[in-house]
Amino acid sequence: MTKLAAWSIDGQHAEDGSQQSKPKRIGRSQIGLEKHLEDWIANDVTLIAEGLTLVGRQITIDDGRLDLLAIDSQDRWLVIEIKPGLLDAGALAQALYYASSIARLSADELYGKLQSDLGDFGDTERLSARVKQHLSDEAERREIAVMLVGVGIHPGLERMNEFLGRFGVPISVVSFEVFELDDGPQFLIREVVDEPTKPPPRRRLTVDAIRHRAVDVGVGKQFDRFVTMAEDAGLAVQPQPASVRIAPPANRTRFLMYAQPRSGDGGGELRIEVGPKQFAEFFPHVDEREAIEALGKLDGACVGGEALDTLLDQIERFLLDKVQRPGAIGG
Repeated sequence: MTKLAAWSIDGQHAEDGSQQSKPKRIGRSQIGLEKHLEDWIANDVTLIAEGLTLVGRQITIDDGRLDLLAIDSQDRWLVIEIKPGLLDAGALAQALYYASSIARLSADELYGKLQSDLGDFGDTERLSARVKQHLSDEAERREIAVMLVGVGIHPGLERMNEFLGRFGVPISVVSFEVFELDDGPQFLIREVVDEPTKPPPRRRLTVDAIRHRAVDVGVGKQFDRFVTMAEDAGLAVQPQPASVRIAPPANRTRFLMYAQPRSGDGGGELRIEVGPKQFAEFFPHVDEREAIEALGKLDGACVGGEALDTLLDQIERFLLDKVQRPGAIGG
């Protein structure tokens, strides 16, 4: 088990005027770190990792409550188990239990558990769209990773983590301690044990692969039109596992629109989602109210046939009038 220690370096002047340094050990704080960890992470998720999007806290699952749920930088669901004290085999077992529970939920069940509290982590509309699109893009098996957060790591946990890594179980461990200078500031020290194995290679996503799906279900022409008019407006077209995301050039991690080919009861459809608020955010000349009036409430609507052509006409008019104009591209 790693034991953390910290020193401050105080510069002192010698008799000859040179600068000398002298390490001074910093004592551990009695702040009661365990009581604050969850609140701190909920307020600033970068404490545990970069690239995480929190989407749930204290989620009731089966006979327990999951501390935090996030979407990580690899587009996996991340089960975050926070333990008040030393991280051990019990913490790992609890986290794996929650991960298995998340894995068996349907998309509607999981979204239902998250929907009401998404506003606690940022813009409700944006996060709701992110979660719904993430669920819609899932392959047959839901990708889930586990993160354990606590104060200190039991050596047995490191051994178990290494063993499970042989079978591709993605588990990372984050441990914190607080140190305090005499009558001075406190320092939060983090130790991270990364996943013991590299994640499996992700299949390369291409717009053409999504187009083949559109052709198969009978909406290839409409899909091509959607992509072309977005490109003509100077927007970024990005492939997702089952859809294309249209993003602003200024920030390609955000979405303006999605289109997902689907097979409907009456033939092929496109599931289209549009964010009027996002258009207003990235294009200052676009008024959110006007965008809503022009685009309507396209919150994952599945449309086919003539109705789809009419909808594409509507989106194209908006892009031509409000986005595709000199000096406007990129906001």
